[in-house]
Amino acid sequence: MISVRLLFVCAIMALGQGVALRAEVSLLTGSGHPPFTDAAWPQRGMITELIETAFTESPEPEPFRLIWRDDWDRHLDLIRNQTVDMAFPWFQPLCDAPQINDPHCVDFHFSDPVIDLVILLFVRADNEFAFTDDADLAGRILCRPTDVFTQGRAEHDQLWHKIESVTLKQPADPAACFDMLMSGDVDAVAVNEFLGVRQLFEAQLTEDVVPLSRPLSTQSLHVVISKTHWRGTSLMYRFNAGLAKLRESGAYAEIVSRHLATYWARLKG
Repeated sequence: MISVRLLFVCAIMALGQGVALRAEVSLLTGSGHPPFTDAAWPQRGMITELIETAFTESPEPEPFRLIWRDDWDRHLDLIRNQTVDMAFPWFQPLCDAPQINDPHCVDFHFSDPVIDLVILLFVRADNEFAFTDDADLAGRILCRPTDVFTQGRAEHDQLWHKIESVTLKQPADPAACFDMLMSGDVDAVAVNEFLGVRQLFEAQLTEDVVPLSRPLSTQSLHVVISKTHWRGTSLMYRFNAGLAKLRESGAYAEIVSRHLATYWARLKG
């Protein structure tokens, strides 16, 4: 007959195994967005390396694993139902803005910014486009491709609340925006500087299209976790602490500089 003590020990061991299994943090991302996240990029992307290193540098670091799924539209649902623990990279909506009614603000905790992206206007080189103030965009037609990190919602950009008379076109493919720019159907393309410059090189438009020097806006990329996750607050605290340590040590700047150098070198061939 198995003693009560033995059953108790077995139960404690089983419980301990269960806790250990749950302690492995699953991080969900996808490929196809160099230099940020891409399975074929060195260290699988700049943001991937930053996040992995931040978790390693976090207080009492826990084991983690990356899960790659390129169907980005499913990512946030997998976080909501806690099939996976955390996901990256995602833009944070303007949750404090009174006109924003975004379920992401209700559903998710957002980490401290992992990286800030500058959103630029790309215009035809033969087009005089004055942009010294947001009001200069009144009446303009802009193209802003659907972005998987925002699920295509333009309200993530502060600008669209300031200038109501801007006409916005949102094709799924960034290349379509530049086609519309060259055909005269839009006045400018609004994309982050990495995507815009890459598109210029890929479409051989480096002589025909130029970025304006004044940024349109900035957007930051974050790690997200469900607010109903049983460890949501503690996991986010650990990550943010690791990210802060990364910045303070100088390792953050080294990682970013290395990936940027690789990115520009590849663009130039």
